[in-house]
Amino acid sequence: MSTDKKIPDDYSVEPDDTDDAYARELKLEPTTAAPDEKSDEPRPKTFHSRREVAVDEPAPQRKRRFTHAETSGLAISAVMLVYSFATADKPLFFVSLSLLTFLLRPLIGALFGKHSRAVQNGLYTFSVVLFVGALIMLFASS
Repeated sequence: MSTDKKIPDDYSVEPDDTDDAYARELKLEPTTAAPDEKSDEPRPKTFHSRREVAVDEPAPQRKRRFTHAETSGLAISAVMLVYSFATADKPLFFVSLSLLTFLLRPLIGALFGKHSRAVQNGLYTFSVVLFVGALIMLFASS
């Protein structure tokens, strides 16, 4: 199998900052050095995307608030749940329960501490299955 493109042996993924016009304009020093090149001069500091976290520093906890759309969805699904219970509409009851379960996932999952992720995944699956079952119940009852 032959290829039309010839890749040179000295191919590198690292950009060559010395030939970069943008880097020259900003007067930046090259950020990479050849791996076999050993020098006593310290390398210039570069910015990296990874943040080093101390071992005893706790991970930052971010409190998540419900958005306006989620709050509206919770209110609408609660009203639908009450209405479906009053009119004995089983498919609407299960659809509204499915929506309510889906929207309350983060709140319910937060109650389970380190098992929050597993509980939220279980509630997600439960709400999807409940929704599909409600659709089947809706079209099978006619």
